Amino acid sequence: MSGPCTALVGADPISILISAAAIRAAEAIASAQANAEALSERHAAEREAQQAGMQAASAAGQQVMQQQVAQAEERFAGLLQSAARFGLTDRMTATRPVRPAGNDAATLVAYAHGLQQLTAELELLLKTEAARRMGALGDDAQQIEIPAEFAAAAPAQTPSQPLPPSVSQRLLARIAHLGEIPANIQSVAQELEATPPDERAGLLATELRARIAAYLDAVQQRQVQEATALVLEQTLKDLGYQVEELGSTLFVEGGVAHFRRAGWGEYMVRMRAAPSAATLNFNVIRAVSDGKREFSVRDHLAEDRWCAEFPALKRALAARGLNLNVTRQLSAGEVPVQLVDAGQLPSFADEEAAATDAQQQPMQRELR
Repeated sequence: MSGPCTALVGADPISILISAAAIRAAEAIASAQANAEALSERHAAEREAQQAGMQAASAAGQQVMQQQVAQAEERFAGLLQSAARFGLTDRMTATRPVRPAGNDAATLVAYAHGLQQLTAELELLLKTEAARRMGALGDDAQQIEIPAEFAAAAPAQTPSQPLPPSVSQRLLARIAHLGEIPANIQSVAQELEATPPDERAGLLATELRARIAAYLDAVQQRQVQEATALVLEQTLKDLGYQVEELGSTLFVEGGVAHFRRAGWGEYMVRMRAAPSAATLNFNVIRAVSDGKREFSVRDHLAEDRWCAEFPALKRALAARGLNLNVTRQLSAGEVPVQLVDAGQLPSFADEEAAATDAQQQPMQRELR
């Protein structure tokens, strides 16, 4: 494969959602550290002037910080115990941020913040997965071993409510963690609540289960689509590419994005998402200006270079739960490299320097 190619996108829902949660946690840690460092610099002079008076406050702050770290780690450990029931312990353990070796307050606070965010996201994932499994088993949900905290518990009984929770209450509890309940589900639940236990009530209960199952599928599909865009963007960055920002709706509404390496000069890869077909199309393009639209032997070399790098991208994405299965591929030079007006393409930070370097040493850089 050297020229344009089309790949079928296949995502393992749980794996890619876990990967996206890990990426967001890492971003949260980096953001918290950057904010803490900026704040530290702004107040450096004040700290020096008030050093003596701040020692006691610093000691108290250290204790609070250690408590936050301990609480975050304890909560994550509890999450792993629950994840074992779903066979997800190893995958979730792999996402845990590495605890900083030192005792720097800003670094430890950022670590605790990221771990808390990761745990919260993974807890929601487990609750949704528990609800999906219970929905698949219907009234036989007791056959699956689901942790009590993720088993969509029905509302607790109170002295003013001596009767056990109704069928509608138990079913609605499965999706309570997802926020506001959709109107089409709420309406059926209310009708079921007002219907005596007869044949019609049974039909309403079946309908309510079906609507809840469809809602859970839709929620997961949206989450996976958003996670896919995030995982794709971060993986490209991890491999050293400069990437045009991918919107969270790329795999919902479709669209085009571009990426390149420093040193590629006027070349970049155009990536087009087609959600209806669940495909990504990749092709090398060249930015042109001033009406210079002649073809170059370097076009062929640019396609060969991308060919050499594409397998590494596939492997890195697969490790995060996103699989690309190539369904169409053309050889280098089989069709001309697409020439695109430079004004219609994104500008990258080092574009001018990269273009100069590429002109001086065309296509001689080492492939990674």
